Amino acid sequence: MRSLRLAAATVALLSAVAVLSACDPDGTDSDGTGTGAAAPSTTAPGTTAPDAAGAKSPGAAKTSAASDGGAAGKAGRLPAGVWIDPKAVPLNAALHWKAPGSAAKALGEKGRLRIEELCKAPRDDSFTEVPMVETASLGGSPGDWTADETIASFGSAKDSSGRAQSAFLLLGSVVQGLKDCGSAVPGASVKVSSEDSTFAAATLTIPQAGGGSVEVHEYLSVQDGSVAELTLHAELPKGGRPKTAWSAPADQGVLDTLGKTVCTAFGDC
Repeated sequence: MRSLRLAAATVALLSAVAVLSACDPDGTDSDGTGTGAAAPSTTAPGTTAPDAAGAKSPGAAKTSAASDGGAAGKAGRLPAGVWIDPKAVPLNAALHWKAPGSAAKALGEKGRLRIEELCKAPRDDSFTEVPMVETASLGGSPGDWTADETIASFGSAKDSSGRAQSAFLLLGSVVQGLKDCGSAVPGASVKVSSEDSTFAAATLTIPQAGGGSVEVHEYLSVQDGSVAELTLHAELPKGGRPKTAWSAPADQGVLDTLGKTVCTAFGDC
C-alpha cells in the first residue's frame, strides 16, 4: 500500500507543478524571475526541500499557513466564503441543506477527512498534521442522507508552491485510502466514478457492526493549497434504504463547484 501511495503522490506532485504553471498567465514563477514553472521536486514526501518561494514542503507549509490566522484548532480560520453553496449539493431540492459555514468547527491539525474515518484509512506520515482542518454539517436525519463538508488546507498557494504540492500529495494519499477501503474494512465495496490528479468521486457501501451499512457518495477536489471533501452518507440497518432516493447531477458539476468555491475564497483563482 505504501508503494502505491508514493506512486500516486508522485503523479499528483507533477500535476501540481503543471497546474501552478498554467495558472500563471504572464509566464513568471512566484519568485518573479520569469523562468516559468519551477522544476518538479525530486524530494520524497515528508522531507523539507525548499519550494520556489523559499518555503519548505510539506512541513514548512504547515508552519507558514499557521501564521495566516490564529492558533491551531481555532474555529473560523478558513475564509468565510470557502464553503460550498448548499444549492449545488445533491438532493438539496428534497432535503434543503443548510449553509455549511453556519456550522463549521475546527478539527485541529490532526483532523481527518470523513472518508478517512469511514474507511479506517491510514494517513501518509507526511500528513499526520495539516495546518487548518475544519468540518461542517449541512444537515440530515436518521435513516436518510446526511451531508458534511470537510476542508484540509495548507493555506493560500499564491506565495508558496509548496502549499499546493502538499495539497496535491494529500489528495493522492486520501484517494488511495478510499480505493483501499475494501481491504481496511472487510466487505466494503468501492466504485470510483470520476478521477484525475485534481479530483475524485466515488460510491461506497461500508459494512457496520450489527449487520447494517453506511451508503456513501464521496466527492474530493484539490485547489491550490486545499483539499475539499463533500460526503453524503446514510447509516442504514441491514437491508435498509435511505428514505430519499439518490439523485445527483453529473460528478463534474459537483466537483467544479466544490473546488471553485475554495479557490475563490483563498483568492488563488
